Amino acid sequence: MYKMLVLDLDGTLLDDYKEIPEKNIESIEKLYDDFGVIPVIATARPLGVARYIANKGGRAFQTYIIATNGAIVSDMSTGQYLINRSLRPIQIERLVELCKEKGLEYEFMTTECEVADAKYSYRRVVDPMYDNMGIPFNYQADLEKYIKSYQDMIPLFAVNGTEEELESCYPELACIPGLQISSKCTRTTPERDSEGKIKTLAYHDIMQEGVTKASAIKILADHLGIRKEEIIAIGDGGNDIEMFEVAGLKIAMKNGTETLKRMADIVTLKDNNQGGVGLIIDSIHRQLESRSRINPSIQGKTVIKPAIKTKSLNNEREL
Repeated sequence: MYKMLVLDLDGTLLDDYKEIPEKNIESIEKLYDDFGVIPVIATARPLGVARYIANKGGRAFQTYIIATNGAIVSDMSTGQYLINRSLRPIQIERLVELCKEKGLEYEFMTTECEVADAKYSYRRVVDPMYDNMGIPFNYQADLEKYIKSYQDMIPLFAVNGTEEELESCYPELACIPGLQISSKCTRTTPERDSEGKIKTLAYHDIMQEGVTKASAIKILADHLGIRKEEIIAIGDGGNDIEMFEVAGLKIAMKNGTETLKRMADIVTLKDNNQGGVGLIIDSIHRQLESRSRINPSIQGKTVIKPAIKTKSLNNEREL
């Protein structure tokens, strides 16, 4: 019997316009109502964005959110953090110093949004998510001054540059204690070189050591008394591979990466723009209905609902 449904956002629950297809909402709500399967958003995006999507998704999503790739786990019903593993001020200070020394662009993520240097705004592709939310992207004319005065949490810091620049600074990044540095990622930008070709930059995401979607899912599942085999995970990209490590049923989107599809138990027949999540959940719902006719004890009213334990976890924010 499944008790938790973990959902990536971009390319999975959301279509390319960053909206939830109505089919997904209907199917997730029905699975929750009939069998008590808790939907949990697990995203690399900030908590504020994930909360916005959860509220758009309706009452079934008013449970838990995993944000910033697992640095934050929030209880929607209370607003409390079950996990808060933001970067420490001393780590942030050293990262800013290093970027300044090397002349590298950097940005960071708060619990509400992404913050970047205004002078590099031309490098960014427009993100319809912030347009949907009705808030501008947070560009700062003096990012160094802003970050020094910023008093809230910073779960993620990103260092951007050419591949050569990142290779040059990596040894010093790796010497800062307690950090987890992602492999080098590429970012296609609207910027063009002298020959008119689209430029490709690279970046490292930097978080507290040990922070992953997988570790957050495991902690939340333990908190709720849910076993691995009772977890469904649906995703489309590289940072969803770790979710599959702690899920009993692994589902990759049709539009997902080939690596993720090879790892999956199921690949959806439709993509994220066609309600692929909702359609596969309908299939799971039919399977559970069939089982419940054979064994009535697994019907929804006997299944654990979100508030199944009152045990609180230690807040892991490091000051």
